[in-house]
Amino acid sequence: MTIPAFGLGTFRLKDDVVIASVKTALELGYRTIDTAQIYDNEAAVGQAIAESGVARDELFITTKIWIENLSKDKLIASLKESLLKLRTDYVDLTLIHWPSPNDAVAVEEFMAALLEAKKQGLTRQIGISNFTIPLMERAIAAVGAREYRDQPG
Repeated sequence: MTIPAFGLGTFRLKDDVVIASVKTALELGYRTIDTAQIYDNEAAVGQAIAESGVARDELFITTKIWIENLSKDKLIASLKESLLKLRTDYVDLTLIHWPSPNDAVAVEEFMAALLEAKKQGLTRQIGISNFTIPLMERAIAAVGAREYRDQPG
């Protein structure tokens, strides 16, 4: 997996601001776009990408699953909703944004669901964000080291 050196994060960007930011970044040659379910801007990011004219295979798109969608019965459905908003059939990287508070949803449960999303072709790579070392070790053990990616917090 190769992630382009420069990318655009869309945290706190909304509506016309995120659309303009993504379009400008793509015009300037950026090819990595990072968003998340909790940012509430995936639809605007998807619109900007669609309007940019940049081919999907030139882009590296990351989204993150929010804690309310970590259970095995919600994770894949929430990722499919993200894909609809982003106007794409897959994302390049899907991260678990934060671990489940108080282990309400076990690491093993959501990592298994995330791995299933990869097997279904919804995401090319999977990983975690904002995990402690012990939780990171559990995540790696749940899916195997070959499947794992980390985004430092």
